[in-house]
Amino acid sequence: MRFGKIEVFILASIIKGTLLSVYCLNGQTEVQNQTLSFGGFVRGGAYYDLNRQNDKPLFSSGFSDLALKLEARQEDKMRAFSDIRLRYGSEFNNSVNSITIREAFTEVYFPFFRFSIGQQIIKWAKTDFTTTNSKLNPQNFITRSPDREDMDLGNIIASLSWYPSPIFDFQAVYIPFYRPSVLLVDQVPIPEGVEIKSLKSLVTDKNYSGYGFKGSIHIRGADLGVTWFDGYDPMPGIKLDEFSLDMSGPVPVASTKLSVTPYKIRSAGIFFEAVTGEICTRGEVALSDPYADYRENEYVPAPEVKWVGGFDYTPGDWRIVFEYSGKYITRFTRPDTEPLIGTEPDYTQLLQLISTPGFDIKEYVRKQTEAFNRLYNYQLEKSYHSAGLRLEKEIAYGKYVTSLSGLYNFTAHELLLIPEIKFKPYDAITITAGAEIYSGRKGSLYKLVNDFMESIYAGIRIDF
Repeated sequence: MRFGKIEVFILASIIKGTLLSVYCLNGQTEVQNQTLSFGGFVRGGAYYDLNRQNDKPLFSSGFSDLALKLEARQEDKMRAFSDIRLRYGSEFNNSVNSITIREAFTEVYFPFFRFSIGQQIIKWAKTDFTTTNSKLNPQNFITRSPDREDMDLGNIIASLSWYPSPIFDFQAVYIPFYRPSVLLVDQVPIPEGVEIKSLKSLVTDKNYSGYGFKGSIHIRGADLGVTWFDGYDPMPGIKLDEFSLDMSGPVPVASTKLSVTPYKIRSAGIFFEAVTGEICTRGEVALSDPYADYRENEYVPAPEVKWVGGFDYTPGDWRIVFEYSGKYITRFTRPDTEPLIGTEPDYTQLLQLISTPGFDIKEYVRKQTEAFNRLYNYQLEKSYHSAGLRLEKEIAYGKYVTSLSGLYNFTAHELLLIPEIKFKPYDAITITAGAEIYSGRKGSLYKLVNDFMESIYAGIRIDF
């Protein structure tokens, strides 16, 4: 995306107006009981692919980021917040030149109530590695950023919170439009003859709305709560639109058209978090039930029950996070075909199938598409079990922070390792270096993404 005159003028006006309003050394000023604060960061970074091809540039991703954050508050009345991101550079060897509004929302306070509307990130999850209750915001699973929180994407949400007492609160949200997640397989090379139609970054021309509720009880040292979501899952599926087969040549030539398609679900969950000394325990359980039947709609996952539990232990300069998660697929049926994407077509087998009387080649491809969706959603087996561990240590009073994160799926035999070190020579400067290492057996999801996701990265961030 190129910056036009209008975009440059708007951005310049925002910066000029904001800087004029901020003249104190701490970046804050008060006008008629209203507090204005301005900040942000400048960041540069690069990713080197461990499976780099010789004909590609040395770094598949290299970028320069600018974040501008503006907040206005008026005591007990309102709050407005915006987070604008500018990025220039390359991602996966594709040029990037973009302006993104990560968040921009307003909040109005009333006695016992709070109303907010706009582009915002609302997290209902309590856990780190795996979440079961977060259905409000999409994620960018292939984001190129040393900061993990950049994976979360804002969504246009209207929210009404009720605080009748110090121990109880209730929140209702409404999502008028649909914003899909950026899938982990978006950069996977697709087979010849296969075309995938992507969704727009925000779908406003179809009724893809949703709503949800969350109730929480706060007692001494513990939080308990329930959630309900009825709407379109931020994680879309892949649908088969068209298929044709040309048999005029010596080798069959197939043409397959797919599309990224949302699906509607109902999700109910419970969560808890409790703190005892240096240990914080937390857990979630959720049931997700799609409206459509996955056996007739290849882009829809099967109903499933997911659970996760773990603890966060902080002895001294150490932080240890451990979580166990699992899922159980109800009404499970095992796919009888290989996934459409990620496997090489066997033309000999295809010819044998075509010559079989009554064989429906389009239905066969539909089942292949279903198998790929099942692979991506981890529903090839009836149940799954995973564990995540993060070891983190501060050195020299927080000037150095070293960490090692690992996530292993015992059922799919997949492993993700993220070793990382952060160096803070001064308060506003953070230098980060690390790696993302993916391991999986042939045909697994991590094996599909290994070529473009496995990398070494480094970045420098200066906050202001």
